[in-house]
Amino acid sequence: RLLLVLITISFYFRTPKTRKPGVWIPSNYKWPIPEPYPDWNIHKTNPIPYRAFKHKYNVTMGVQSMDPQDWIQLDNEWVKFHDLKQKRVEEKGKDLYDISPIALDGCIELLKELQIYLPNRYPSLFQATSKGLKNLFNSEEYDFKIHDPMFIIGNLLQDDIAILTEDSNGNYNFTAGSILLAGSWRFKDKFNKSISSIHSDSKVPKYHSNLQNSMNKLFYRLKPESPMVRYNYGFQMDDNLPWAYSSLGDEDSNSGWRFQTGEAKALSIDDIYYRSERQSLRRLPKSGVIVFTIRAYFLPLVEICKEPFVPQRLLNGVLNWDEESKEYKGFEKYKDIVIPYLAKQAELQKNQGFTMENEQLNYPLNSKLKNI
Repeated sequence: RLLLVLITISFYFRTPKTRKPGVWIPSNYKWPIPEPYPDWNIHKTNPIPYRAFKHKYNVTMGVQSMDPQDWIQLDNEWVKFHDLKQKRVEEKGKDLYDISPIALDGCIELLKELQIYLPNRYPSLFQATSKGLKNLFNSEEYDFKIHDPMFIIGNLLQDDIAILTEDSNGNYNFTAGSILLAGSWRFKDKFNKSISSIHSDSKVPKYHSNLQNSMNKLFYRLKPESPMVRYNYGFQMDDNLPWAYSSLGDEDSNSGWRFQTGEAKALSIDDIYYRSERQSLRRLPKSGVIVFTIRAYFLPLVEICKEPFVPQRLLNGVLNWDEESKEYKGFEKYKDIVIPYLAKQAELQKNQGFTMENEQLNYPLNSKLKNI
């Protein structure tokens, strides 16, 4: 798997430049029509248990090739996410979603892609209509010519969505999006900014040394037929999926820099939630925009630590964070609770035979027990 990832990335980076920045020649590529998700049920299909952390933590892009069938992943938390999103839009409106004129064609193209993908992948939930899409669970109908594309997309998916457009200088800019459940950043602070300035302003660890050049190359060379996926993880000190108020303070008064306005520190392991994201990247063939999906997976840390191998691997990964990553992830606020807990649970599992020597890695899912 690692070799495949390296070969894929190497292919992108070796591809010679064939176009001017900001110029996209429409492609005839068509996204494969997906098969129905096996036995999908809005009440019974559990979230995919991504456990995308390793014993060693490295600040890299960590991208992998993505099967087109798996582009959008829905599960039995769809209703929860949908209700949260609608509540957020009622409260904050266009602070959470918008479209710049330069991205409008791409947003309309994305809607048409979803009009094909969703009813085929999730036929019990979505139905294509002559005007757009109908939700078969709650009877909501969306007319693509009337409703705002980002408003529609926010109501269809569990993911948040960002649209990136390339300018004549080769910069990729955040020119449309529906960011309703980000947890630690606000759409209005980053809308219409370049990806470079967003990462710089947010003090993303090792962005300039480890990430910037690789990201620029990947974005430029990303092809419609070669979508990518990556994962990240961290911790949150409350159960509020849309906004981590315990770490960040009040959302409306937050200064935009992580972990400096919230005063709270974790008091109990029951306060700690494991937050992971699955992020996909695909380029749309007609407009050339890049669609960035962000799906959050959010559950109590004590729950995932019941799974074999999780406590030790997570402990090793966290202890391997560099100082920049610790600051970025708010480590000081919960370290005195999380680290002893993980160490204790790892020791208990070690006594049950779940040791590193017996662990067969299965990234981005949980490890398996080796056949000994």
